[in-house]
Amino acid sequence: MSEFSRRNFLKAVTLAGTAAAAGCSSESARKLIPYIIPPEDIVPGEAAWYATTCRECPAGCGILAKNREGRVVKVEGNPLHPVNRGKLCPRGQASVQGLYDPDRIRGPMKKNQKGRFEPIAWDQAEREVAARLGEGVEKGDGKGIFFLTDLNSGSLQSFLLRWLDNLGSRNFLSYEPFSHEPLRKANQLVFGLEGIPSYRLDRADLLISFGADFLETWLSNVEYARQFADFHAPGNRPFIYVGPRVSLTSSHADRFISVSPGNEYPVALGILRILLDDDLLPALSPGRKADLQELTQAWPIPVILAKTGVEEKTLRAVARLFSRAKRPLALAGSGGLNPTETAVAANLFCSLIPGSAETIDLENRSSLSDAVSAGQMKELAEKMKNGEVQALFIHRANPLFSLPHSWEWEGGLKKVPLVVSFSSILDETGEFAHFLLPTHTPLESWEAFTPRKDVWSLLQPVMGALFNTRLLGDLLISIGKMIKGPEKFPWENYFHYLREFWEEKRKKEVPEQDSEGFWQESVRSGGFWKISSPKASPLPWRLGGFSFPKPGKTEVPGPRFLAYPTIQFFDGREANRPWLQELPDPITQVTWGSWVELNPETARNLGIRRGDLLRLKSTVGTLEAPAYPYSGIRPDTLAMPIGQGHAGYGRFARGRGENPYRILSAELDHFSGGLFMSLPGIIVERTNQSLILANTDGSLYQHGRGFAQAIAQQDYEKRKKAGEKPHIKVPLPSGYDRREDFYPSHQHKDYRWAMVVDLDRCIGCGACAVACAAENNVPVVGREQVLKGREMSWLRVERYFEPEGPVGSVAPEKLRVRFLPMLCQHCDNAPCEPVCPVFAPHHSKEGLNNQVYNRCIGTRFCSQNCPYKARRFNFFTYPRPEPLNWQLNPDVTVRHKGVMEKCSFCVQRIKEAKLKAKYEDRKVRDGEVTPACVQTCPTNALVFGNLLDPQSLVSRLIHDPRAYQVLEHLNTKPAVIYLKKIERVWEEI
Repeated sequence: MSEFSRRNFLKAVTLAGTAAAAGCSSESARKLIPYIIPPEDIVPGEAAWYATTCRECPAGCGILAKNREGRVVKVEGNPLHPVNRGKLCPRGQASVQGLYDPDRIRGPMKKNQKGRFEPIAWDQAEREVAARLGEGVEKGDGKGIFFLTDLNSGSLQSFLLRWLDNLGSRNFLSYEPFSHEPLRKANQLVFGLEGIPSYRLDRADLLISFGADFLETWLSNVEYARQFADFHAPGNRPFIYVGPRVSLTSSHADRFISVSPGNEYPVALGILRILLDDDLLPALSPGRKADLQELTQAWPIPVILAKTGVEEKTLRAVARLFSRAKRPLALAGSGGLNPTETAVAANLFCSLIPGSAETIDLENRSSLSDAVSAGQMKELAEKMKNGEVQALFIHRANPLFSLPHSWEWEGGLKKVPLVVSFSSILDETGEFAHFLLPTHTPLESWEAFTPRKDVWSLLQPVMGALFNTRLLGDLLISIGKMIKGPEKFPWENYFHYLREFWEEKRKKEVPEQDSEGFWQESVRSGGFWKISSPKASPLPWRLGGFSFPKPGKTEVPGPRFLAYPTIQFFDGREANRPWLQELPDPITQVTWGSWVELNPETARNLGIRRGDLLRLKSTVGTLEAPAYPYSGIRPDTLAMPIGQGHAGYGRFARGRGENPYRILSAELDHFSGGLFMSLPGIIVERTNQSLILANTDGSLYQHGRGFAQAIAQQDYEKRKKAGEKPHIKVPLPSGYDRREDFYPSHQHKDYRWAMVVDLDRCIGCGACAVACAAENNVPVVGREQVLKGREMSWLRVERYFEPEGPVGSVAPEKLRVRFLPMLCQHCDNAPCEPVCPVFAPHHSKEGLNNQVYNRCIGTRFCSQNCPYKARRFNFFTYPRPEPLNWQLNPDVTVRHKGVMEKCSFCVQRIKEAKLKAKYEDRKVRDGEVTPACVQTCPTNALVFGNLLDPQSLVSRLIHDPRAYQVLEHLNTKPAVIYLKKIERVWEEI
């Protein structure tokens, strides 16, 4: 028998067909071939990274997709991209689950005579759609063709406009549920700007938000989170929030001013009146001052105080702070009952002091400026009902879910002769389509997207098409050629159109660069951008024809209702991501559902307890949701998150919670044409049912145990100036004392890995938790198991309320919130290690508390002995329906039931960095190892490094006077060191 050599063995076992999924490979590699003849861009065991753009919201963050053996396993932020600079929010981290959604439509479908969808071949579907369109086009009825998409501002928008024009139509609607119409209108009224500028929070020295939740969903939350962290770094720059509830954003305010929805702008007018009456702005020209006095003359201070309930001393304190600021910035949200008036008032603040021009870039408009208004969507609904729409094409938009139900979109869709949905998932709107022609997801597509004027981002396929889907542009080119011939649609495919589009961009912006070089560099970088600074010239000011409504309007009896978007689900498009469903809401810590927030005082008066099912009624609809009594909301206000309540949209979204759009008003803001996200006079009724909320917090409060600690800014500055050092039991031999320690110290070789968490920079968004789940194959357990306390998250962001007064009866403005990322502390004196009978917890030479899965027998002694409760036990083998399992990281073991698991500091990334350093004959440098949580954090709140390197950032940060260890008195010597949150106190406010 001939010898079966190692080489022959490897040849026999390395047959693999992953090239079929490799989107960037050559055609010759798209076959089942052995890896001894590998695809040119696939190296077994090594990741290929592709730059593309996140399309989970209109912000357009740059991302890098990690491709292993032809499949995407992780996305990270693109550090070159100016919008997010390498960071991502929870939605961006979960984008891969949109690609691998098990409920994706696998191929084209057509609705039969019984109203059911059945498969159809692509060629046949294209012919039928082309034939039905062609009939109208030949008759000159192309004006009845409408194309509805999400925000598209680059190559696809250009292509769709040209496609429609060739068919005789100009009816292109780029629609976003949150297109900020009041802000756009206010910018036009005050600054003469048709749209939304770019903001620079980090350049402001005073920040006032009138309901703008910029840390969650407002415009570009990752970008503004980074800027806010820099703005709020230790220093004298106050942040004031005016609104009805303590949200994720307002929880970080130095002063929260509580007002009911719609009363934000009277607060702004009150501050403005004081600035004018007390002559706190001496540089203001007499003419300008007279104009502002005329605008506010109908709002005397006593009337404002009576309407808002805000104390006069608070208004005067804010006015004094504003008058002393050199670069104040005021922002406005769109959630109140008077959103345009609020936005106008905020813009007036920005125009008062010349330095504010450094914080607003009017030249660099957001592409949301070009989105259609809700009013235009209402007009489309009316046109459908009147028979004016002959064909409606819908791409990545779901108006049936995200518009008021009273507009009767369902009835309008039934009257359209041809409805074609290009959605990847059968959503509420797609249910009424005649054809379902699923297109590639953004991670499978070529496209150019422009989130703002100076940023041109590229999307490229980071892997091949997963199912029998098509690129939208390719599909439309084929249909267009059938109707009008190839002379009107001369491109072979959409990629050729994109290259033509990008070439025009090159000729305009960098004509000196060669075409191919510009394209290749753009693909590698993720796009092309020009970094510019806002002009320092004073902001323009004008207000012709605008006046604030006069007070005295009769209040509608009953509480006010507010619908607000969340950082997990945005407008509802991410509700089919199980990672986001299981991510606890930052404030309520509730998962897998929705709820109604009401003040505990209101709940007591109505006899409502937590979990009681409430029936909310408005003039247009009714919904039912469980109650969540919450001290952070006003007694006269109810609030409910947007994003849940899908009737379709796949197994993870269907039937979870309620959709607040069902009860929102059908009326529009007469100034801007935008939706009212709140309404007065809501009727609240108790039902005889209850629904347990699947929340993950054990308690609302710390009960004095000092988990999430804080320090007054003045105290911190005093200690830092005096050179005081914190009391840290360093997880090194130097941190051991014979009088206190029973066990000898560990001797670490070359590295002792540790993490520093800055609680003053942590905003509690949860991006770190989703990144950890994606990187480390952490399973999703579902609502039923969360109710039993069996969630598997290796990293959780704990939320603690710190009321300034009696627990349970504190006013919203007296409720402080602290966030604490909690993970395995990798203790040097770990309580979990000595109690395991099989030594599954293991202390490595580099200080990691390893968990040896194949040793673990599931006694759970380690979990019982862990004071941080950072260890998770697999009670079941949690399913990952195909193809969700394709996302699993091959570098991390997939655990099955019966074992304990926990944070490993992403040991696979540590090994990768050490291997690279070994090849280069050196040690790992500081910053080369970046765990998933550290990498994605939008505010750089987490820092990882080697404690044995005295020059590393972690070694320097542990000497900060704010440094402390959670439960330090237990002498576990954690390697996760926290920096206390800074509480900024201005006596004026």
